[in-house]
Amino acid sequence: MISSSPGGLKAYDLLDELATEHASARPPTVYRALDFLIEQGLVHRIESLNAYVACPCPEHAHGFQLLICRHCGRVEELHLDEVNDQLKIRAQTLGFDVDRQTIELLGTCDACRADSKGSAGGSPITHCPTS
Repeated sequence: MISSSPGGLKAYDLLDELATEHASARPPTVYRALDFLIEQGLVHRIESLNAYVACPCPEHAHGFQLLICRHCGRVEELHLDEVNDQLKIRAQTLGFDVDRQTIELLGTCDACRADSKGSAGGSPITHCPTS
């Protein structure tokens, strides 16, 4: 379900889909499953949207950045290790111990820029860009 979505899915959207096949599905079950998928590096939580998106390259070490289209909701994942390294160094310099890092950049994708109404549909993230 998550991997076929062009953008993030909220937990209750997942619950609604799951309930069509498993009537006994409840929110705690969905949240436990999402927590497990996050721990395994298969899913990322989009903090600004309170939603979840599949990771296109779970084999990559997970310092990542997310590009989120504010019009269609499309999400792209970047792996700019130098950004993560610089943030870690700066945090250590300031005596700050980072538990979790979330970098989300909101903007407009090419498809929505081309569509003056901003209603272009996104496509799921299927690649692992490194720059």
